[in-house]
Amino acid sequence: MTISQRIFELLKEKHRTQKELSEYTGISPAAISSWKSKNTNPSADKIVKIAEFFKVSPVYLLTGSSTLPKDSGETVLLDTPDGYQTGMDTPEHRMLHMFRSLDRTQQGHVLAILEAMLNGVHVMK
Repeated sequence: MTISQRIFELLKEKHRTQKELSEYTGISPAAISSWKSKNTNPSADKIVKIAEFFKVSPVYLLTGSSTLPKDSGETVLLDTPDGYQTGMDTPEHRMLHMFRSLDRTQQGHVLAILEAMLNGVHVMK
């Protein structure tokens, strides 16, 4: 898969638009459209800003790497569509993954619940 194919896949997965990508990165809508129509890729100087928009690592955007070396015996940072994550499946890892799949309004609700819990307010029955 090419970089541009990965970008359009991420747009679809994250329910984002080319216009939003353009506004965030400063890349013209015509340039973004041309990646798809001409099967070209963005220039290297745009990769970091695009990765920030999607909340993924530049390495993921460039390579699509999402595998952890087997039997390494070490905690390795794994480049995934969710950004840098540890290779361990911890509750924190799962929570981060779920949080990032929410829209901004839902994320705000989750943060409000966490803040209330930290302040001793009982929010669950």
